[in-house]
Amino acid sequence: MWVAPVAFALLTGCVLGQQHVLGDNIVSVEATTRSPTWLPHSSTNKAINSRVKSLAQELMQEAAIKGLSIGVVLPDGSVETTALGFRSEHGDVMTTDTLFAIASCSKAFLTGSIGILMDDFAQGRNQTALPSTIHPFDWSTKIKDLFPDYWKLMDPWATDKATLRDILSHQSGLPRHDFSYKPTDKPLDVLRRMQYLRPAFELRQRWHYNNQMYMLGAYLVSTYSGIPYTNYVQDRILNPLNMSSTTFSPDEALETGRRSQSWTGLGRLIPFWMTDDMTDLAAGMGGLVSSVEDLTKWIKVLLHGGVEAKTNKTIIPYAAYEEITTSLSIVSGRTSQPYLSPTMYGLAWNQHSYQGHKMLEHSGAFPGFSSEVAFFPDDNVGIVTLANGDEKHKQELSVIYRIIEDYLGLPHKESERLRNETFASNKSIKPALSTGNKTSESLALPLAAYAGHYHDPGYGSFTLCAPSPSPSSECTSVLHDFAPFHDTTNGSIPALYTTVSAVWISHFRLVHRSADVFELHGTFLFPHGYGKDTSPFETNEMGDEPPTAEFWVEDGKVKGVALNGLVGEMTEMQRSGGSLKDTAEVWLEKV
Repeated sequence: MWVAPVAFALLTGCVLGQQHVLGDNIVSVEATTRSPTWLPHSSTNKAINSRVKSLAQELMQEAAIKGLSIGVVLPDGSVETTALGFRSEHGDVMTTDTLFAIASCSKAFLTGSIGILMDDFAQGRNQTALPSTIHPFDWSTKIKDLFPDYWKLMDPWATDKATLRDILSHQSGLPRHDFSYKPTDKPLDVLRRMQYLRPAFELRQRWHYNNQMYMLGAYLVSTYSGIPYTNYVQDRILNPLNMSSTTFSPDEALETGRRSQSWTGLGRLIPFWMTDDMTDLAAGMGGLVSSVEDLTKWIKVLLHGGVEAKTNKTIIPYAAYEEITTSLSIVSGRTSQPYLSPTMYGLAWNQHSYQGHKMLEHSGAFPGFSSEVAFFPDDNVGIVTLANGDEKHKQELSVIYRIIEDYLGLPHKESERLRNETFASNKSIKPALSTGNKTSESLALPLAAYAGHYHDPGYGSFTLCAPSPSPSSECTSVLHDFAPFHDTTNGSIPALYTTVSAVWISHFRLVHRSADVFELHGTFLFPHGYGKDTSPFETNEMGDEPPTAEFWVEDGKVKGVALNGLVGEMTEMQRSGGSLKDTAEVWLEKV
């Protein structure tokens, strides 16, 4: 979700590792019978060996990763952990109980919670009543029956037919629309606005990632359990597993003194992105803060079919566990590597085969944090990595693959490929934000004609500002925000600017490309830097190929602007054809 800022790279300093092994014996569970089978403890083959640590340190140095924690659950139930680098700009050493935002690795806690809730209703433990139209309550339950007063999508067929299985396997047809929700939103606000967000595909046509459906999922648990979603997870998962450091509250994590600071991909310190005020919004899609010590407890349950092995207590009912870990949609039907299978998606888990070994995995990305949780159910091995830097999944996966390669005696294939990609990509790093290209065709109207107020009911209102000798007070403030980064009064390439009330960005910059088409750059501005480094920097949320903002000019007037390229592929609206307004991924009317 986060792309590296324009900033200089700060390399990690010396690293300090810790390693310990917990436990003697552990109960494993046969999937078909769920009966415990004791496995003897063995420590002859360390998973986090010196070669793994050396690779991790090498990748940290090359990719400007300040701190990295690793945890491994082995077939006998023992746990190995290590911590490398630093968790603060003051040099506080990383430890295995350091707390990180785990972002979308939180999604599996949501699907697990929904499975528990379904079992509550099936066993008569429920505290609230379901609508009379629902029987039974399961993954095939339609969203319209759960929320008849609020659920509505732009596509009537999707409104009528979408099930929990559809929306949680990312097959709703609705793309991310990640810039439509605001820090002040609650899940119900997001649910109510879905009817105004344009679909990219038809229901069940294809997999396309969507955070908002997991916000809806958290609202579902809160509504039908009778308690807040965060409390439900605490009571039914975290407390039984003694995950005592894991929390939905960034403030609670800070009070422990063990919460890591966070850095951009190129090494600039940034604030901890989520606040306690955003907990309700973020909880289902990515709100947990945890450590490798706690997450290895979660992995043990995943490796044992939803059961906490030491007590033989069921955490996730087996029927739910089976559904959650079953492939339901195709993420990538092709693979460039012969040792990797195509990637499928269940309910908050990617699934593929690596050198013949079944692997379930999910990544998490918040500004300043990267996380990976993976487990190999047939080999009874699980791995978690947590990094305090942006977009470090390639490096984390390289470490994960190296651990499993060494432990299972496999050739170093994917770990080495990802390592080589890290070194190749870092040799060609360039600023993430474009300053625009020389245009081939001029604007149809003066730049000032494109400025003004725009509105979409799904995204809200925007005021586009053009450089002007006498801007409005609102635009004076906007242009002042950008002033530390470049001259907004006399640019050689036309540009427009606006503030954005969104979770992930603070501003949009529109840089002229050609005719009435602009590049759309979403950014978060830090005009006074952050932490010890007070030099200005900004971030880029659009990647190497920015989306476009194309204005519709008719009879000498601007009617609106179409935002395209956010989805990343051709949508069904674009395939069907029509006017600029008809085919836009987002249409902002000029008002």
